[in-house]
Amino acid sequence: MIFDTNAWVGTWPFRHLTESDAGGLVSRMDRAGIDRAVVSSIEAIFHRNPHPANERLANDIAPYGDKLVGAATINPTYPAWEDDIRDAHETLRFRAVRLFPQYHDYDIAGSLAKKVASVCAERGLIIIIPHRVEDVRQRQWMDPGKEVSLGAIADLIVAVPEATVIVPNARGIIDSPLWKREDLRERRWFVDTSLTEFLYGLHYSIDRANPMWGFFEEGGANHLLFGTHQPFSYAASALVKLATLPVDDTAREKIAWRSAVEIFGTS
Repeated sequence: MIFDTNAWVGTWPFRHLTESDAGGLVSRMDRAGIDRAVVSSIEAIFHRNPHPANERLANDIAPYGDKLVGAATINPTYPAWEDDIRDAHETLRFRAVRLFPQYHDYDIAGSLAKKVASVCAERGLIIIIPHRVEDVRQRQWMDPGKEVSLGAIADLIVAVPEATVIVPNARGIIDSPLWKREDLRERRWFVDTSLTEFLYGLHYSIDRANPMWGFFEEGGANHLLFGTHQPFSYAASALVKLATLPVDDTAREKIAWRSAVEIFGTS
C-alpha cells in the first residue's frame, strides 16, 4: 500500500496543470500504484474566504471516498474561520487543515496561528503547513512565492505540543530547527518525500550525495511520510526516493503508508 499525504486538485493560476481535477488525480494515482491521497483545493490558497472552495472540494472528491481524504484550507485572518473549521470537520468530514501564512499574511508562530493549531488539535485535525508551493526561482511575478520559516514552524510545534503537524514540500530539513532542535524529536511532526533532497549534491561528487543519511541514522524515518505534490510534480520522483531510501523494509513500509494510516485514522 502507498498513501500520498500531499496532493491537490484544482487550477493553479500561473501555469497549466494536467489532470488536475479529482478524476485526473485518481487516474494519476492508479498509474503510479498509489492507493490513497490527502487532497486540498489549489484555488482555496488565493481566496480571502477559502471555505466555498473547501465545499467544492468535498463535492468533487465525494465519488472517490475510498481513495481521497479531504484537507480544508483555512485562513485565520478571515473572521469566520472558526465556523469554517467546524463545518469542515463536522459536515464535510475532512481530516486535516492546510495553512498558508505566506499567502494569507500572518505569522505561523504568532498568536493567531497558535489559536488555529489549538482548535485543530482539540478536534483531532492534522495541521498541514507547506514549506512552499512552487520553487521561488520559477514564480510568476504576481505570486508572492515565499517559503514558510521552518524555525517558525518549530516554534509553533513547541507552543502547541498536542498538535500533529505535517510540513510538505520542505527543503533543507537536516539543517533546519525542525531537526536540529532535539527537544522536537519526540513531537508529532512530519515532512514528506515530495521535494526533500535525499541525493542532493550528487552532481558535485559522490561524497556530497547523501546529506540525509544521518537523518535516518538518528531516527528521521519516524518523521517522514510519502508525498508526491501531484499535480505540480510527478509521482515517479517520490516513488524513486521511497525505493532508494537508506532504510530497512519495516521503516520503508512505515514511510509508505503505516504512519499515514495511524495519523489520518483510515486504512
